[in-house]
Amino acid sequence: MVIAFGNIKPGTGKSTLLLLLANYLASKGKKKIYLVDMQTEGALGLLFEKSRILEHQLPFEYFHCDLERFALLFARLGSEKDAYILIELPSSMHDERILRVFSKLQILICPFCYDSPTLNSTVYFASLARRIKPHLEILFLPNRIISSATYEFKQEIDELLRQISPLCPGISEHIGFQRISSLQLQPALIDRYCATLDLIYSLYLTKKE
Repeated sequence: MVIAFGNIKPGTGKSTLLLLLANYLASKGKKKIYLVDMQTEGALGLLFEKSRILEHQLPFEYFHCDLERFALLFARLGSEKDAYILIELPSSMHDERILRVFSKLQILICPFCYDSPTLNSTVYFASLARRIKPHLEILFLPNRIISSATYEFKQEIDELLRQISPLCPGISEHIGFQRISSLQLQPALIDRYCATLDLIYSLYLTKKE
């Protein structure tokens, strides 16, 4: 299964949520999990270097890959049965080689935050993704939700996004995300978001397996 995390707006938490899902799948006993980082000098690469220094035995494999090498890497990983390939898409969508990546996707998870600049970028990105691959399954995932905050236009934003694709329950902000220091997450952090992850897994991932 090929799952991508993407949004052209930086700071929506793509790397963190991809890592959260990867660790969640590992906790469910999935053996073939591959992280493909397509960002230039992204957060996943820095965390991988720290994991390597700490000699962590990770339950997944990490690859950094640009658009030039994607076809070669996917030819290797995509042939494996029962594998989960989690891709962090590049922020820029201007290179036509991104079409090769989208042709392989089964699910696109689009994290976003409740602010105007992010909303505009999210709608643009999702609409562009649908133009590239009309039947691509897209899932909007609200992220960095502050429980004490009042989001004045939350209902209107949710209704707008649901006209494009399903909307998942949000991921609340937590100090544990700020303390991530490698690709290995603490089990308590995964457990905290199990309800949302279980929903994504049961409704969107199992039917693709």
